[in-house]
Amino acid sequence: PDPEKINLSTNNVSTDKDNYVEIKWSPIQNGTYFYQYEIYRTLGQPSLGNDTSLIAIIPNHEINHFFDSNAGNGTTWYYSIVNVDVTGKREYSNFVKGMTKP
Repeated sequence: PDPEKINLSTNNVSTDKDNYVEIKWSPIQNGTYFYQYEIYRTLGQPSLGNDTSLIAIIPNHEINHFFDSNAGNGTTWYYSIVNVDVTGKREYSNFVKGMTKP
């Protein structure tokens, strides 16, 4: 089976913190084939072909949050959570905007 998709909304990514962006998601339900979550971010809309960077790997399917403390002040990022299974299949979430206070 394909890995479960994680759905992000604007409620999952913070826009009001001083020095970090908080990303929260609903953990996957079935950890049987789980390998890791990967968190990606990009400075611009990902559909425009901007570079994305892997900023975190989380090897526990029960963890459901991450704090991006390298977001910088007043910078807007777009975040995606990837669910990777033991066979290497990846299921990407949509990208959602997050930012820190200027």
